[in-house]
Amino acid sequence: MATGRVGSITLEWVRRSPRVIEAITVFLSAVMGCLALSTPISLAWAEGAASLEMELLMHSLPRATAVGGMAAIITVGFATTTGSTRIAWLIAFGGSLILLANHLLWLGFSGFAPLTTLNYVDCMAGGIVLGGVLSAIQHHRALMLLAALGGMGAIMLSDLSVSDAEFAGTAGDSPLGWFVTESLPVVLIAPTAALIVWCAFARGRPRPEESVLSVELPLRPILAMLIITGSRVVGSSWLIRDGSTPHDALPVALLVVVVALLGALLLPQREGEMVLVAVAVAAAGGAVFLVPLTGWMVPMLLAAGGAGIVLGVYRPMPLAAILGAVGLAVFALLTVDANGPSAPATVSGCLVLTLLVGYALASALPRDGATAMTLGLLVLCLPGPTVAVRARIYGVGFALPRRWEAPGGDGTSDVLLFALTGVVALIIAVGCALSILVLRRIRPPAPTTAGEVQAAVAEQGEDRGIPRPR
Repeated sequence: MATGRVGSITLEWVRRSPRVIEAITVFLSAVMGCLALSTPISLAWAEGAASLEMELLMHSLPRATAVGGMAAIITVGFATTTGSTRIAWLIAFGGSLILLANHLLWLGFSGFAPLTTLNYVDCMAGGIVLGGVLSAIQHHRALMLLAALGGMGAIMLSDLSVSDAEFAGTAGDSPLGWFVTESLPVVLIAPTAALIVWCAFARGRPRPEESVLSVELPLRPILAMLIITGSRVVGSSWLIRDGSTPHDALPVALLVVVVALLGALLLPQREGEMVLVAVAVAAAGGAVFLVPLTGWMVPMLLAAGGAGIVLGVYRPMPLAAILGAVGLAVFALLTVDANGPSAPATVSGCLVLTLLVGYALASALPRDGATAMTLGLLVLCLPGPTVAVRARIYGVGFALPRRWEAPGGDGTSDVLLFALTGVVALIIAVGCALSILVLRRIRPPAPTTAGEVQAAVAEQGEDRGIPRPR
């Protein structure tokens, strides 16, 4: 009796194991792709590098992430036009091989290729992996949400920090210190690449024989990615330049809102809601996330993100997610302190932010949402204006006008300056809330009847370069 029960459990596991393996592959691929975009170089590569080379590398990081985003959205467009999930998986496998080669052979490459070049290669390969995997699973909502959780986990890992003790002495062998210095670790890339190629042949669907392979790429998602990433890179570079003042933050925040609305309008139907919620929560995150993460916070934040995703599945309200970002920006304003953020405010703000990010991604995920999810994750990976303002305040500092200086040294000017990050986040979040109302005014709601769904699918296919069936 017991033997029969064990046998039935084993058969059930064998039947379901391909789905479990596919789910693990999706999660690890999202972690790997987003880590390559948000932390695109291993600190071990920088050992012995000249200070000028390191400075050039740091200045190139946002641009490299933007280039990786373009690679991801082009990959999504091409893989979608093929109509084959197997091709999508194989494209992701090719990206993982580039990542593996870059991290295995970096010592040989560093003799003739600067770190900035290796950085760009890393980001482009990460974008290919992310775009290929999202294209392969875009018809499976549960796997898309799992990819969102993996992307969130990668962004959390990219904010990890370690103490000096974890780099020296007996503490130098700590897993946390090793992961931070060796990110992306080869022990993550190699198994994930093997799982991706397994999914290509075990779970992938070949291209239909009667279909014609088209090399035409959908231009509107590519243009949306181009203007969104370009505006964030240009705006952030403007804010961190020498001689920038606090007044420069206002036009940059307005530019981000206008470009986010234009990018949302370039996507079919209401898929642009993903762009608007991602821009809003990313701005709020830059105002709340004021300190690097420690290892003990990552599991707690992952749990909060998972809870947000579950809540977004059952109560999807993208506008509520943006209003939550408005609330976080107000929270950042109310808790501003010239002496730095307090520990309770930081921890509680990070937990609420992670919950909100998970809820936003799950709420705004449309049908066949590979394009929208790619744009959403890239916005979260790419530093925005609030991060630039924060870096300027805690780094070199703004060129303050005389009237900002408080006579008597009572710290008023410091409080006003530190509140600037929350003000920028509030402007962007409120602008995104108004933009989503404009988008809903212009675009009709999602189809409900079978005829409406069929017409919408045909329209989305034309938007992505797929000819309408005759």
